[in-house]
Amino acid sequence: MMKKLLLTLSIFWAVSGFSQFGEQQIISTSTLKPYLSIPFDIDNDGFMDVLTASGETYELSWYRNLDGAGNFGSENVIEGTSALYLSVEFIDFDNDGDKDILYLRNNPRQVVWVENIDGAGNFGVTHILIEVDFIGNILSIDMDNDGDMDLLADITDTFTGWIVWYENLDGQGTFGEENILIQNDYAYVKLALEDIDNDGLLDILATEFVYSQGKIFWYKNMGNATFGPMQIIYQFLWVQSGGTNIVEFQYADINTDGKKDVIMTSIDDNSVASTHWLENLNNQGNFGDIQFIMDTDDQYHFYDLDNDADNDILLWNRFTDKISWKENEDGQGEFGTPRTITTSVDFPRDAKAADFDGDGWLDVASASSGDNKLAWYKNDRLGISENEVNNYLVFPNPTNGILHIKSKLPISQISVFNLLGQLIEEKQNIAQIDLSKVEAGVYLLKIEDENGNSQTHKIVKE
Repeated sequence: MMKKLLLTLSIFWAVSGFSQFGEQQIISTSTLKPYLSIPFDIDNDGFMDVLTASGETYELSWYRNLDGAGNFGSENVIEGTSALYLSVEFIDFDNDGDKDILYLRNNPRQVVWVENIDGAGNFGVTHILIEVDFIGNILSIDMDNDGDMDLLADITDTFTGWIVWYENLDGQGTFGEENILIQNDYAYVKLALEDIDNDGLLDILATEFVYSQGKIFWYKNMGNATFGPMQIIYQFLWVQSGGTNIVEFQYADINTDGKKDVIMTSIDDNSVASTHWLENLNNQGNFGDIQFIMDTDDQYHFYDLDNDADNDILLWNRFTDKISWKENEDGQGEFGTPRTITTSVDFPRDAKAADFDGDGWLDVASASSGDNKLAWYKNDRLGISENEVNNYLVFPNPTNGILHIKSKLPISQISVFNLLGQLIEEKQNIAQIDLSKVEAGVYLLKIEDENGNSQTHKIVKE
């Protein structure tokens, strides 16, 4: 199986080459000291827009992708309250079919949501949901399985941490009092909701504030708004690592086996940062030995930037003024040397990947506060070429349900991705796929046949 996978990837590599990024294209310099560059189709027109926030005027705003080719309009201010936005999510809180904005802001520390009035980028008044001085992470989850989104958060009191949840009482964004789920001896650094044991329920993946022997762990979702005891995935030992603390983690498939692995960044008592990964062995909460990725203090996200079916690393460093990427060279977690995307940024605070020009390849957006730049960089390798021989007929397109594919050779796999590169649907050994439950919008359909040939097509779900 592994030989077949590597052969398929090598064929794809021979055809596609490797990802290169074009020159910096300015989205705006109107947002002062931008520190977010979040891609999202805010106005529901099938084109990827960019949301940002200012560290100078403390406004939350967005820029419209005017034509799906990466030409952006002027600033649209969503929220002008004098606050620092610590996290932003897009969630349908009032069950009207469009995504509202949920955010955690500082000074004062509040959890707030803003209603998406019409799904076209117009937003209503802000609703303050929670106001607690020491609230940390905020996540959305249907905790009580009643069809609407509740909130999960962590709260700190001196050194103790609690994980709590707030019920969405009416499905319209009215929330009740806190319900305590878990109490911990230390405050939490980060929480994430992931189905660690593949039982269909979102578990809690977490790290905590300690000054040595940092650990990453999870709590099993038992259903009925209850969670099991802490299960340690990995812990640094003092005798081996000194005063090492885990300051960041992510959950992504590193070795292309269909299971998400744990990636964690730690800092030791000499302020040296290192990033490692732990292989997910069986989707049951069991992970392998620690494996090295890099020893820099770069921030990172994982994306398939070269379209070869494995996760590469997008990197940015505010102190070296550089955005770069590392290729997953063998699909097994061996990452190459950094390839520079740009150095034309001053104090980059954020970088994200999404398809801004609709060519089937992930581009990169960045926010740099030192030069007031919100910018994007085209991935120059074309994923959908007008000159490419079309080996597949896809119909009907647009579609509101079943999508059919005619192929000269038997089809081995059909995959549907959104414009962020996230897998939405997948089928094997069949020439059709049902998209009736997928939200309306623009998607990318990747078709692979039994000989390892593949093509990507843009499709529209009505």
